[in-house]
Amino acid sequence: MKSTSGNIETGTLFIEDVDKVDCCIFDPSQGIVGHSWSVNIQISGNLDHNGFVYDFSDLKKSVKQLLKETIDHALLLPIMSSHVKYSDTETGEHWKLTVHDRLTSRQNSVWEYHCPKGSVYPLRVHNVTRELLEQECERIIKHRVSSDISHVKVELISEKAAPTAAFFQYTHGITNHLGLCQRLFHGHRSLIQVWVGDERRPDLEHYLAKEVFDKTIHIASKKQVIQPFNEDETIIGRRGTEGKEVLLEVDGSMGNYKCKIPAHRVFFVENQTSIESITKQLAQLIKEKEPNSGKVRVQAFEGIGKGALFEI
Repeated sequence: MKSTSGNIETGTLFIEDVDKVDCCIFDPSQGIVGHSWSVNIQISGNLDHNGFVYDFSDLKKSVKQLLKETIDHALLLPIMSSHVKYSDTETGEHWKLTVHDRLTSRQNSVWEYHCPKGSVYPLRVHNVTRELLEQECERIIKHRVSSDISHVKVELISEKAAPTAAFFQYTHGITNHLGLCQRLFHGHRSLIQVWVGDERRPDLEHYLAKEVFDKTIHIASKKQVIQPFNEDETIIGRRGTEGKEVLLEVDGSMGNYKCKIPAHRVFFVENQTSIESITKQLAQLIKEKEPNSGKVRVQAFEGIGKGALFEI
């Protein structure tokens, strides 16, 4: 699109799928939930002497960097909510989050997160929605780009799949990771696919997403568990015990992370919480469920367009 205002020529450009965002959002009715989006951007402004609104390469680089510095691999919190409380610590931040689960008979639960500065992205809203997050992205991008840019539009696009597809939403932190994945609360919305022999098994995909993960889950390794010390409450390949709490810790190059969350919202793996380890664990669960059905193959995604395969 191109228009003329006086002697100043203006135009609009767009980049589809300029980047992917993997993050997690605190929802007072659910807890902390993983999300993944593709990012589309559109900007309008004055044309420069080369006839550009903005150089594509520079825009893509700037948007990627801004997302990395703000919402990507972060916990997004609605700080105007009465369910969110903040306090400073000597080493960073302490967030206390109260969950009121309206969907079940479970009592309110309190989640806690100790983290280095910058691990959380606070939004001055009562509830974080995709639309409000798009507006926040538009604001921070417009603030950073050239003053000749008059309008910025951002779309966060969820992955589309067949109606029978199984998605699960999870959070995790990866011990010994040198980048943002070490943050104990970052998340993804991911497809999961299962084959037994040569047959695709949507029933088993939904079994993993709904029954094993309860749709939304935090994945922790046994090495991250500080409490409880009772082995019966942290069984590999299972969720924790209803009515109990789990205290987890990750020491990373960016600082120390700790969280306290309800045990039933944690699924335990043995050594690491990488997508490779998660996929291996899920394949083993399917093999236990279908011991006489031949080869099992699981493909689990980590967000959009990437993941791991494991065959047993």
